[in-house]
Amino acid sequence: LSWFFQWAFCTAGATIVSGGVAERVKSPTYAVYAFFMASFIYPIIVAWSWGGGFLATITSVGYMDFAGSGVVHLTGGVSALAGTVVLGPRKGRFENPEEFECHNLPLVVLGTFALWFGWYGFNPGSTLGMHDGATGALAAQVAMNTTLAAATGGITVFLLRYVITKKYDVGGLCNGILAGLVSITAGCGNVECGSAFAIGLVGAFVYQGSSMLLQKLKIDDPVDASPVHGFCGIWGVLAAGFLDWGKGIDQYHGWSGWGCVTEGTACKTGLGGDAIGAQFALIAMVILWSGSLSTIAFLVLKLTGLLRISEEVEEVGIDEKSHSPAKAYSLSADAKSMSAVVPVQPNSKAAWGEAEA
Repeated sequence: LSWFFQWAFCTAGATIVSGGVAERVKSPTYAVYAFFMASFIYPIIVAWSWGGGFLATITSVGYMDFAGSGVVHLTGGVSALAGTVVLGPRKGRFENPEEFECHNLPLVVLGTFALWFGWYGFNPGSTLGMHDGATGALAAQVAMNTTLAAATGGITVFLLRYVITKKYDVGGLCNGILAGLVSITAGCGNVECGSAFAIGLVGAFVYQGSSMLLQKLKIDDPVDASPVHGFCGIWGVLAAGFLDWGKGIDQYHGWSGWGCVTEGTACKTGLGGDAIGAQFALIAMVILWSGSLSTIAFLVLKLTGLLRISEEVEEVGIDEKSHSPAKAYSLSADAKSMSAVVPVQPNSKAAWGEAEA
């Protein structure tokens, strides 16, 4: 069961990268990278952290990442950023941005809610058991924190996008939900509900700001994988240290759950600096290891000519050249033309206007 649980985390980290390199990477090449990610990049990060490695004892309290803001999401997010930078933008992405807008929002919403539902397996499931009242209560607290941060992140990004564009952006709402989820994943087991709300709120601003930054730099991340998982992953790891529910800044709970880190029978004090230092160490090691190895891997694949699809394939689409059936959506010319016709009700004002004309 433990192996299966970690397998699910590992696949999540690898699939994050697919969003950053979508629509211009060769499918077999991505499969090779996913094998490399799952075999060499992710397992080392886990060995250093959840496996009881040096990050677990780097300070007097060690790092805190309850369900993977850093271990899973930052690992995938920084790797996705490396991939999209090495690949370069899709052809015409910044010359004709309107041609790259999402085209099936119902599927986006469905996928988002599927992810949100699955998060209750990752976050509360990371209690690794409900054999007594304390762990059961902790799982309930984790689920509540997860819900609050996700809802806050989604609504905040939705409102931010409306202020910026004066339009309702459902895609922004969905990514805001994911931003809140990633942000709370590290600290869901050691923060109060009010802190979970704050983490989701700040996570929304982190996501929106980093998304705009990448566009400004003309870095083409098709689904905002690195802003959601990378930048919000960093914030989530830091938030788990800064907003720990220990009394003041002296006492610290971290992995201890409802109880504080003790020295003898009393709560150990003066741990605030150690806790934050451990969180920064986790972030630094994930970025150095995952970012460096992913950059090297993508550069090698690029130099061998195996990374990116040809301009011809990019022009007509990978579906047309590499997949069967050749179209993801089979829309006939008649259907397209009919969709452009606006039906007029017989007794509507528009119908009377036509008659008068």
